[in-house]
Amino acid sequence: MIKMMRLSIKRCDQEDHRPCGPLDNTITEFWMMVLQEESETIIMLTNCIERGKFKCSAYWPDRVGETKTFSGIEITNLQIRAMSPDEPSVALSILSVKFPKDGGSETREVRHYQWLDWPDRGVPPIRLTSMELLSRVRGTKKPIVVHCSAGIGRTGTIVAIEYILERMQAGVECAAMCELLKELRNHRAYSIQNDLVRERL
Repeated sequence: MIKMMRLSIKRCDQEDHRPCGPLDNTITEFWMMVLQEESETIIMLTNCIERGKFKCSAYWPDRVGETKTFSGIEITNLQIRAMSPDEPSVALSILSVKFPKDGGSETREVRHYQWLDWPDRGVPPIRLTSMELLSRVRGTKKPIVVHCSAGIGRTGTIVAIEYILERMQAGVECAAMCELLKELRNHRAYSIQNDLVRERL
Protein backbone atom coordinates (compact mmCIF):
# COMPACT_ATOMS: atom_id res chain seq x y z
CA MET A 1 0.00 0.00 0.00
CA ILE A 2 1.38 3.39 -0.99
CA LYS A 3 1.26 5.76 1.96
CA MET A 4 0.19 9.07 0.49
CA MET A 5 -0.87 12.29 2.09
CA ARG A 6 -2.61 15.25 0.53
CA LEU A 7 -0.80 18.19 2.01
CA SER A 8 -3.10 20.95 3.22
CA ILE A 9 -0.19 23.39 3.36
CA LYS A 10 -0.26 24.21 -0.34
CA ARG A 11 -0.14 27.02 -2.83
CA CYS A 12 -3.25 28.05 -4.70
CA ASP A 13 -5.08 24.92 -5.85
CA GLN A 14 -2.00 22.72 -6.06
CA GLU A 15 -1.44 19.68 -3.88
CA ASP A 16 1.82 17.93 -3.16
CA HIS A 17 1.79 14.17 -2.71
CA ARG A 18 4.26 12.65 -0.27
CA PRO A 19 4.34 8.86 -0.55
CA CYS A 20 7.01 6.52 0.77
CA GLY A 21 9.62 5.39 -1.72
CA PRO A 22 8.04 2.60 -3.81
CA LEU A 23 8.89 -1.02 -3.03
CA ASP A 24 8.76 -3.85 -5.57
CA ASN A 25 5.19 -4.67 -4.54
CA THR A 26 3.97 -1.04 -4.65
CA ILE A 27 5.53 0.24 -7.89
CA THR A 28 2.31 -0.29 -9.86
CA GLU A 29 0.30 1.57 -7.21
CA PHE A 30 2.84 4.38 -7.28
CA TRP A 31 2.53 4.84 -11.06
CA MET A 32 -1.26 4.56 -10.88
CA MET A 33 -1.21 7.42 -8.36
CA VAL A 34 1.03 9.50 -10.66
CA LEU A 35 -1.31 8.89 -13.60
CA GLN A 36 -4.53 9.38 -11.65
CA GLU A 37 -3.32 12.73 -10.32
CA GLU A 38 -1.91 13.66 -13.76
CA SER A 39 1.40 14.52 -12.11
CA GLU A 40 4.11 15.79 -14.44
CA THR A 41 6.88 15.99 -11.84
CA ILE A 42 8.45 13.53 -9.40
CA ILE A 43 11.11 14.65 -6.92
CA MET A 44 13.10 11.72 -5.49
CA LEU A 45 15.24 12.65 -2.48
CA THR A 46 16.97 9.30 -1.99
CA ASN A 47 19.15 6.74 -3.71
CA CYS A 48 17.86 3.20 -4.09
CA ILE A 49 20.73 1.95 -1.92
CA GLU A 50 22.42 4.13 0.72
CA ARG A 51 25.34 2.94 2.86
CA GLY A 52 24.56 -0.61 1.84
CA LYS A 53 20.92 -0.39 2.92
CA PHE A 54 17.88 -0.70 0.65
CA LYS A 55 15.85 2.52 0.51
CA CYS A 56 13.65 2.40 -2.58
CA SER A 57 12.98 0.18 -5.59
CA ALA A 58 14.09 1.33 -9.04
CA TYR A 59 10.61 2.20 -10.30
CA TRP A 60 11.91 4.00 -13.40
CA PRO A 61 14.48 3.04 -16.08
CA ASP A 62 17.79 4.70 -15.26
CA ARG A 63 19.40 4.37 -18.71
CA VAL A 64 18.44 6.30 -21.84
CA GLY A 65 16.36 4.15 -24.18
CA GLU A 66 15.55 1.60 -21.48
CA THR A 67 11.91 0.65 -20.86
CA LYS A 68 10.39 -0.87 -17.72
CA THR A 69 6.85 -2.25 -17.63
CA PHE A 70 4.69 -2.56 -14.52
CA SER A 71 1.23 -4.11 -15.00
CA GLY A 72 0.84 -2.67 -18.48
CA ILE A 73 2.35 0.73 -17.64
CA GLU A 74 5.42 1.27 -19.85
CA ILE A 75 8.03 3.76 -18.71
CA THR A 76 10.79 4.70 -21.16
CA ASN A 77 13.72 6.96 -20.31
CA LEU A 78 14.09 9.50 -23.12
CA GLN A 79 16.88 11.62 -21.65
CA ILE A 80 19.13 11.89 -18.58
CA ARG A 81 21.14 14.97 -17.66
CA ALA A 82 22.15 17.03 -14.68
CA MET A 83 19.47 19.46 -13.59
CA SER A 84 21.94 22.21 -14.50
CA PRO A 85 25.72 22.52 -15.00
CA ASP A 86 25.93 24.07 -11.54
CA GLU A 87 23.90 21.31 -9.88
CA PRO A 88 25.24 17.91 -10.99
CA SER A 89 23.94 16.33 -7.76
CA VAL A 90 20.38 16.36 -9.13
CA ALA A 91 19.75 14.04 -12.07
CA LEU A 92 16.85 14.87 -14.37
CA SER A 93 15.27 12.06 -16.39
CA ILE A 94 12.60 12.76 -18.99
CA LEU A 95 10.26 9.77 -18.89
CA SER A 96 7.63 8.68 -21.39
CA VAL A 97 4.81 6.89 -19.57
CA LYS A 98 2.46 4.83 -21.76
CA PHE A 99 -0.59 3.27 -20.16
CA PRO A 100 -3.86 1.57 -21.18
CA LYS A 101 -6.88 3.87 -21.45
CA ASP A 102 -10.38 3.41 -22.86
CA GLY A 103 -9.46 0.34 -24.89
CA GLY A 104 -6.40 2.05 -26.34
CA SER A 105 -3.40 3.76 -24.83
CA GLU A 106 -2.20 7.20 -23.79
CA THR A 107 1.32 8.56 -23.34
CA ARG A 108 2.42 11.29 -20.94
CA GLU A 109 5.75 12.89 -20.18
CA VAL A 110 7.01 12.95 -16.59
CA ARG A 111 10.08 14.81 -15.34
CA HIS A 112 11.92 12.78 -12.69
CA TYR A 113 14.37 14.70 -10.49
CA GLN A 114 16.66 12.63 -8.25
CA TRP A 115 18.75 14.38 -5.58
CA LEU A 116 21.77 12.10 -5.25
CA ASP A 117 23.79 13.40 -2.31
CA TRP A 118 21.30 14.13 0.47
CA PRO A 119 21.99 11.49 3.17
CA ASP A 120 19.19 9.78 5.08
CA ARG A 121 18.71 11.41 8.51
CA GLY A 122 21.36 13.92 7.49
CA VAL A 123 21.84 17.37 6.06
CA PRO A 124 22.47 18.05 2.37
CA PRO A 125 25.67 19.85 1.34
CA ILE A 126 25.44 23.63 1.74
CA ARG A 127 24.47 24.77 -1.74
CA LEU A 128 21.49 26.40 -3.41
CA THR A 129 20.33 23.04 -4.80
CA SER A 130 16.97 23.12 -3.05
CA MET A 131 16.25 26.66 -4.28
CA GLU A 132 17.04 25.81 -7.90
CA LEU A 133 15.13 22.54 -7.79
CA LEU A 134 12.04 24.18 -6.33
CA SER A 135 12.23 27.09 -8.77
CA ARG A 136 12.22 24.61 -11.66
CA VAL A 137 9.10 22.77 -10.52
CA ARG A 138 7.17 25.69 -9.07
CA GLY A 139 5.42 26.58 -12.33
CA THR A 140 3.59 23.30 -12.78
CA LYS A 141 -0.16 23.36 -12.22
CA LYS A 142 -0.30 19.61 -11.60
CA PRO A 143 0.32 17.89 -8.25
CA ILE A 144 4.01 17.23 -7.54
CA VAL A 145 5.04 13.85 -6.15
CA VAL A 146 7.83 14.17 -3.56
CA HIS A 147 9.39 11.17 -1.83
CA CYS A 148 12.49 9.98 -0.01
CA SER A 149 12.62 6.50 1.52
CA ALA A 150 10.09 6.77 4.35
CA GLY A 151 8.40 9.90 2.97
CA ILE A 152 9.02 11.97 6.10
CA GLY A 153 12.48 13.44 6.88
CA ARG A 154 13.93 14.70 3.60
CA THR A 155 10.47 15.02 2.08
CA GLY A 156 9.16 17.07 5.01
CA THR A 157 12.22 19.29 4.80
CA ILE A 158 11.86 20.12 1.10
CA VAL A 159 8.13 20.81 1.56
CA ALA A 160 8.94 23.10 4.51
CA ILE A 161 11.53 25.00 2.44
CA GLU A 162 9.00 25.57 -0.35
CA TYR A 163 6.32 26.71 2.08
CA ILE A 164 8.71 29.14 3.79
CA LEU A 165 9.87 30.54 0.42
CA GLU A 166 6.29 31.10 -0.70
CA ARG A 167 5.43 32.90 2.51
CA MET A 168 8.50 35.11 2.17
CA GLN A 169 7.71 35.91 -1.48
CA ALA A 170 4.18 36.84 -0.44
CA GLY A 171 5.59 39.26 2.13
CA VAL A 172 4.45 37.21 5.11
CA GLU A 173 6.82 37.18 8.06
CA CYS A 174 8.12 33.75 8.99
CA ALA A 175 8.83 34.57 12.62
CA ALA A 176 6.85 31.61 13.93
CA MET A 177 8.99 28.90 12.31
CA CYS A 178 8.42 26.53 15.22
CA GLU A 179 4.67 26.67 14.59
CA LEU A 180 5.19 25.90 10.91
CA LEU A 181 7.39 22.91 11.72
CA LYS A 182 4.84 21.66 14.25
CA GLU A 183 2.12 21.92 11.63
CA LEU A 184 4.15 19.90 9.15
CA ARG A 185 4.87 17.25 11.78
CA ASN A 186 1.16 17.11 12.64
CA HIS A 187 0.44 16.24 9.01
CA ARG A 188 3.19 13.61 8.85
CA ALA A 189 4.91 12.32 11.98
CA TYR A 190 8.72 12.70 12.05
CA SER A 191 8.83 15.24 9.22
CA ILE A 192 12.11 17.20 9.53
CA GLN A 193 13.91 14.60 11.58
CA ASN A 194 16.95 16.22 13.15
CA ASP A 195 18.20 19.38 14.82
CA LEU A 196 20.73 20.24 12.09
CA VAL A 197 17.96 20.34 9.49
CA ARG A 198 15.77 22.44 11.79
CA GLU A 199 18.65 24.88 12.28
CA ARG A 200 19.11 25.18 8.50
CA LEU A 201 15.44 26.03 8.13
